[in-house]
Amino acid sequence: MKISDKNEVINYINELVDTNNLNMSIGDMLSEIVGNREIANIEELALLSNKFNRPIREILVNKIFNYFDLDEDNEDDVILFNECIAKIIDEADINKYLNNPYYKNIKINDVKYQDYSLRYDHYEPLELFSLLDMKRDEKYQEINSIAYFKEKFPFISLEYKGVTWMSITPNEIETMQLAVNSAYGKVIVYGLGLGYYPYMISLKDEVKEIVVIEKDKTIIELFNKYLLPQFEHKEKIRIVNDDGFNYMKKENDFDYAFIDLWHDPFDGLSLWIKAKSLEKKGHKYFYWLESSFYLLLRRCFFSLLEEQMSNAGENGYLKAKTITDEIINKYYFLTKDMEIKNKSQLDDLLSDSNLLNLLLNN
Repeated sequence: MKISDKNEVINYINELVDTNNLNMSIGDMLSEIVGNREIANIEELALLSNKFNRPIREILVNKIFNYFDLDEDNEDDVILFNECIAKIIDEADINKYLNNPYYKNIKINDVKYQDYSLRYDHYEPLELFSLLDMKRDEKYQEINSIAYFKEKFPFISLEYKGVTWMSITPNEIETMQLAVNSAYGKVIVYGLGLGYYPYMISLKDEVKEIVVIEKDKTIIELFNKYLLPQFEHKEKIRIVNDDGFNYMKKENDFDYAFIDLWHDPFDGLSLWIKAKSLEKKGHKYFYWLESSFYLLLRRCFFSLLEEQMSNAGENGYLKAKTITDEIINKYYFLTKDMEIKNKSQLDDLLSDSNLLNLLLNN
C-alpha cells in the first residue's frame, strides 16, 4: 500500500489508528467488568448509596472508576472514563424482558442430557451485561451498551461440559428483535440454539413456515423433548439435521433467512464471511451480530494502516495464526498496489460494503 505524504492523509491515518487503539482498549476494559460480580455487590453498593444519599447508579459508576485505578485528578482519565464507559452504563427495564413472550411461556426444570445441561442461570442485582450490538459513530469510534438490573434476573441457559453454550438473555432478545420484526413467509433459520428465534417468529401471522437447520443431533433431541412441546405454533416448525453451509448451497426455496451459527463475533467472524459468500440473489438475509462483524473487519484494516505507516514488509503478511491475522494479510495483498491519496478514498475503503466485498470478490 502506497500512502501519500500529504499532511492531510498522514494526520487522518494517525487519527484512525489512535481511534482503533482506543476502541480495543475500551473493549478490553469492558470485558473486565461485564459479569464481574465483585463489582456488582448489591449489599455494599446499597449501603454506600444510603450513606452518601446518592443514586445507586452513581455509586456503581464510581466503583468501576476505582476498579480501573484511574486518577480523578487526571483530566484525561476522567474524560476517557466519562465518555467511553460511564455514559454507556444504565439500568435496563426488567419488566420489558420479564414480559417477553418466550420468557413468559417457556419454562424448564434443570435437565442433564448427555454432555449438556439445561438450567436456569441468572444475573445478580447490578451485575453488568452487554445489551445491544455494537455500533460506531461517524469518526469510527465504537459504541457499546452495558446494562444492569436492580433485581436478580433468571434466564434459561444451556451448558456443554460445564461451559455456557447458549442462553436467552436480554442481549439475545435485543440483537434478534430486528430479525423478528422483518421475518415473513417461509423462513430458514440456521442454528437452533434454544429456539428463541423460531418461537418468536412463529407467533407472527406473516410467517407461514419455519425450517430450522441444526447439525447437532443432541441439541435437536433436547429441544424436541423439553422446549418444542411448549410452543403454541409448533406446526409451523420443521427441523432439518444438516450442516448449515451444506444447506445454504442447495436451498433456494425461502423468503427470509436468519443465520446464527456462532456464540460471539470473535468466534463467528470466519463463519459469517463464509455464509455471506453463499448468499443467493433475490432473498433477504439477517445475520446475528452483523454490525459487530463489520467493526472487526474495520479493526483489521486499521491495523494494516498502522503497520504500513511503519513500513511493514511483505514477509510479515505470509503467515497467519488467527482469523484476524488472516484478514489483515488478505487486505494487504488486495491493496498492496493501491495508493491512498486523500481522506475520501480512505473513507470509501472503510465502508461496510467495501471491507466485505474485498474479501468476497478476490
